[in-house]
Amino acid sequence: MEQKKKRIPTMCINCSTICGLLAHVENGKVIKLEGNPNDPNSRGHICAKGHAARNMLYDPSRILHPLKRVGKRGEGKWKRISWEEAIEEVVSHLKPLRAKGKPEQLVLQYGRDCTNGILDRFTDAFGTPNKVGHRGLCSLNKRMAIKATIGDTDWDTNDVAHTRYILNFGSNLYEAHQGHVPFLQRVVEGRIENGAKLVTFDVRLSNTAARSDEWVPIFPGTDGLVALAMGHVIMEEGLYDKVFLDTWTNYSSKELKKYLEQFTPEQAAKESGVPVSTIRRIAIEFAKASPRCTTVSNRGSQAHSNGFHNERAIILLNAIVGNVGKKGGWCYIAGKLDDSVVPQPKPSPPKPSVKTELSHPSAYPFVNKIYPRAVSSTIYPYIAESKVQVGALMTYYVNAPMSWPEGSTTVKEIYLDEEKIPFHVAIDAFYSESAHLADIILPDATFLEKWDLDARNSYELIPYVGLRQPVVQPRGQSRDIRDILKEIAHGIGDGMDAYFQYCSAEEYIHEWAKSVPGGVQSLKENGFYWDSSKQPNYEPFLQVLPKSKWKDALIEKDTGIIKTRDGVSIGILLNGKAYRGFATETRKFQIYLPDLERFNQNHEMEADPLPTYVPIKNRELKENEFILTTFKWNVHTQSRTMNQKWLAEIVHDNPMWINPATAASFHIKDGDIVEVSSNIAKMNIKVHLTEGIHPKVVAISASMGHFKYGPIASGQDIDKGAQEGVNPKYDDNDINDNKWWDEIGYNPNPLIPSKTDPVGGGQSWNDTIVTIKKQQV
Repeated sequence: MEQKKKRIPTMCINCSTICGLLAHVENGKVIKLEGNPNDPNSRGHICAKGHAARNMLYDPSRILHPLKRVGKRGEGKWKRISWEEAIEEVVSHLKPLRAKGKPEQLVLQYGRDCTNGILDRFTDAFGTPNKVGHRGLCSLNKRMAIKATIGDTDWDTNDVAHTRYILNFGSNLYEAHQGHVPFLQRVVEGRIENGAKLVTFDVRLSNTAARSDEWVPIFPGTDGLVALAMGHVIMEEGLYDKVFLDTWTNYSSKELKKYLEQFTPEQAAKESGVPVSTIRRIAIEFAKASPRCTTVSNRGSQAHSNGFHNERAIILLNAIVGNVGKKGGWCYIAGKLDDSVVPQPKPSPPKPSVKTELSHPSAYPFVNKIYPRAVSSTIYPYIAESKVQVGALMTYYVNAPMSWPEGSTTVKEIYLDEEKIPFHVAIDAFYSESAHLADIILPDATFLEKWDLDARNSYELIPYVGLRQPVVQPRGQSRDIRDILKEIAHGIGDGMDAYFQYCSAEEYIHEWAKSVPGGVQSLKENGFYWDSSKQPNYEPFLQVLPKSKWKDALIEKDTGIIKTRDGVSIGILLNGKAYRGFATETRKFQIYLPDLERFNQNHEMEADPLPTYVPIKNRELKENEFILTTFKWNVHTQSRTMNQKWLAEIVHDNPMWINPATAASFHIKDGDIVEVSSNIAKMNIKVHLTEGIHPKVVAISASMGHFKYGPIASGQDIDKGAQEGVNPKYDDNDINDNKWWDEIGYNPNPLIPSKTDPVGGGQSWNDTIVTIKKQQV
């Protein structure tokens, strides 16, 4: 029989970078995955996670049928039910919440939402503001700092391909940056073609630090102070861009120079451990490379209780040297598919008017204004403290008992408490720890079986749109999330169904893609649309506003801000010319944050409106105290990838990194077992001795230590009851015969308390103080 071979474009979601894929399909089965050269971001290159996505599709332990709990929650007893029964069960718990006027008692928690709107459509139509995710666990402090400063977007798109200097604070960009393969390609291009220098400040010798021209070990949480001291040096040496500061920021060069006098290299050296001479030299090198220089930052600098201020200080360096938006500099471009880019199918439901302590926690007024529904660390503590009433929890593509701070302890306990969470439906493709603690499991399609339009920040600085399409039919009875939510909405009715009038997920995408040139048919063939004839989006703040857009507008006399008749600022008038400016209230790069000044005056919070350094409390470490930091491997994504055999085979163990000098003082040798204790938990873990870590820091990677999630991740089969949901006829000889390791690794999250930056709202992953004690074998 002649084999039917196809090569179908789609997009990966095995991490947040969403690279373009080409699926090679023979007789309805995916044979291999490779990069799609039509992807303007990844340009045909993918990482191991993209190749290994086939493991997700054909996982023998994958849940393929709806399941209903028949024992106690968490007992692992299930029975298979039909989709009709499953939808009826879910509707029976959700519909009464709307009927009694309490729609906000539904909480939809998601992990990776690449649907770009369908989850919002569902929660908005239901009437709950509680669509809450993991943003606060990931990069919220950094995103808050960027959004508050420039307004246009919440992420920087550094033009590293054309740069000459990369000043990196705490980003492991060679293996764990959100831009990963697309960004890394361009970093390498910049270094090879332009001779760009890469300097990395990090507590750990990451793969990025190891490949840098210079690695500077730094004490955790002092990145912002070092950045401010560098700003001090640049201003003192007269290497700043006076024109940009005085024209395009809301704080003059004279004011800034005076303000930065307090942040001396000597003070920074004392707290960070970075020598004064190093701070001065790198500051001058960076400034002299302008405008073709850029900062890069990430979890190492922002995942602290002072992370927002750290990020603001780092961003400030770019304004000081005047590289903002310039070729080779600190650039930015929106990367989200909102209605302004590709409008959603109509009608769209109204936004809920009610707010809760989950969607808008009152302790974080600044986050609520800039980035609502983003604080993640408070979700489970607030449920535990009854600050919010939960009638039903719906989880999608998330595994909180593994990936949240205190996940396998506090979070697990809350999941088990049927008074706190009366009903839990998990939409998941696998028997994750979260699914294990559910009442109903609805089998989700993997990304190789579903429909989406998607995009990310374009490193060509030209917007694009990509299509995620099924390369094979969903296995078993698994379904696309759009089809699942449609069925639930129609079951609830009461007007909610009016917003889900499409017949299928495919029809929804066809309608959604109508505004994309060539429509869905072109996307199905090529995978992507982008206009390569456009020029890169350099210095967007200098775009001139057409007279037609502001001829009837109001112009503030003192500031030049141009506002529409209904008070919306759209630009700024400078020297008689109307510019777009930055999308902030001042239409300028905001060194000084008016919002924070107002919150201070109203006694809603206390935070310096200027970039500053706030020392982390209780950091006078005793001899036996260390800062615990976490990190990611290039082959893993949070808690989602350890069940993929090809990835687990590469990295399946994660001993704790510790400096040899530190270890020697405790008579610890490589491979020894030690007890690590924080103020909330303790665990035994194997150690790995390495010079590549600060002497007062220990490091444990994420992603490992599963207690469920299948035999590859946890070392044990899924619960017998849950096997009702798998295909007993499907097996995988590669897993059965070629799994040569027994390690499952360690999960550091039980040691880490739920603690946030009070300004930015992000989780303080890298502030936990621990003690260590050698265990006797």
